[in-house]
Amino acid sequence: MLLLPLVDVLKNRGISDPDRFLTPSSWNDLPSPFDIEGMGPAVTQILHAIRSQRPMTIVGDYDCDGVLSTAILEATLRKLGAQPTVYLPHRDEGYGLSNEVVHRFSIDGTCLLITIDNGINAAGPVRLARRLGIGVVIVDHHHIETRAEATAVWSEHFCAAGIAVLLSWALLETAGASEIGCFLAGLSRLAGIASIADCVPLTGPTRTLTRIGLGELAHTRHAGLRKMLTMAGVRDNEVPTSEQIAFRVAPRINAAGRVGHPNEALQMLNAVDPDRQVELALSLDCLNRERRKREKEALEELLPMVPSDVPKGLVIYGPHWKKGIAGILASRVRERYGVPSFVLVQDSRTGMAVGSGRSVEGFSLIDALRSCQSVLHRFGGHEQAAGVTLTVENIPAFRQQFEAFVCQHPPGLTEEPTAEADLDLESAGRVFHNQLRLLEPFGIGNPTPIFRIRDVSVRPASPGFAIIRQRNRELRARWSEPVKGRGAVLVALNGTSATIVRFHPE
Repeated sequence: MLLLPLVDVLKNRGISDPDRFLTPSSWNDLPSPFDIEGMGPAVTQILHAIRSQRPMTIVGDYDCDGVLSTAILEATLRKLGAQPTVYLPHRDEGYGLSNEVVHRFSIDGTCLLITIDNGINAAGPVRLARRLGIGVVIVDHHHIETRAEATAVWSEHFCAAGIAVLLSWALLETAGASEIGCFLAGLSRLAGIASIADCVPLTGPTRTLTRIGLGELAHTRHAGLRKMLTMAGVRDNEVPTSEQIAFRVAPRINAAGRVGHPNEALQMLNAVDPDRQVELALSLDCLNRERRKREKEALEELLPMVPSDVPKGLVIYGPHWKKGIAGILASRVRERYGVPSFVLVQDSRTGMAVGSGRSVEGFSLIDALRSCQSVLHRFGGHEQAAGVTLTVENIPAFRQQFEAFVCQHPPGLTEEPTAEADLDLESAGRVFHNQLRLLEPFGIGNPTPIFRIRDVSVRPASPGFAIIRQRNRELRARWSEPVKGRGAVLVALNGTSATIVRFHPE
């Protein structure tokens, strides 16, 4: 029987059927892949190319979702007998399908280009491909600005890897392939990681697919993935939490595209020899350490650049910072100052300013960028995360227009955190934590539950942590404020950690 605090959480979230919400997810819980826009025509076009033995190229992206969705699609096409060429751009080459990429693979004899995690707004390059006699299938989930005229599998409800799994399902089923269930189970592991890494809402079918994937990760035989899970603190045969994926696994995969080349992550996934898989996983860990070093150095330089009277929207330019850490720096700025933020760097290849933005709840970066498009060369992304390219000369105008838009369309007031249930530490034992993990994965659309723990004492522990004591039970929780006293605390609690979000002293 579900413990009362967790019953209260589900009730407060309007979940009318707790049993269904908590029951392990299965493939039968997912909609038909053919319900997704463009799925039927894409399956027909891809299978025709395979049966005709036409050369095809997959054009992916350099982030975690881009790499994992590329790996999913490549594995599926190879299972169906194709031998696709795979292209993942270096960050210095820029995002998405470009005229240069189209020309390159036209010369190489490609007859079908399949873009994954990009392409929906690449109207010009797609027109070029068609003029050169190259077919194009787009698999994407980004906001549509200037829609490319091509067969497109598009959904805003999944990350690219999630769409890739559903496309794989449709291709394999239509082709009459064998052992589809086992094969898809393996692919779902990558979609589970990508869904959390790409911050898509973990509700509905995406939650279902992510739960399936995390469950499969618990039993993965891929030595490289197993090593990454071990480095993330996941024990053998244990389902990883969203926190372990978001902050320990995904950053190592992302590190390849940030400070190395995304091919390094793809090679780890595709390696056959277990020792080689582990070797490449350790190499990704080294790249992540280098990423953290660069991030720390850049932050030390960036923070003094923020005005003491912090604007409603921030645009910060550091010409010599690395492109690969712009998104992380924007996240850090947003977290520190609580305003929509862009961090720009200079592209050494083009001389233009490129960068990433991160938003706050209730504010759409895409809407803001549309209002600034007169000074932008290109832009794209989502409401909460976006990328831009512009001339260095236009940075002051962009800063002015962006801040003006934020002032005219301020984010909704952030609600004070409130408790979803009361919790007594004496009842927060193994059973409670096991049941709490059934609510996973936590993220956008399914946030980490907040509990009120009354009549406690709080004292600082190691830096960044505090000890919460209630009678004879203690809980170690993250907390940045070196405050002590008695009262009540609001604690965000998941399966692996606790964070104090409010302390109400007596």
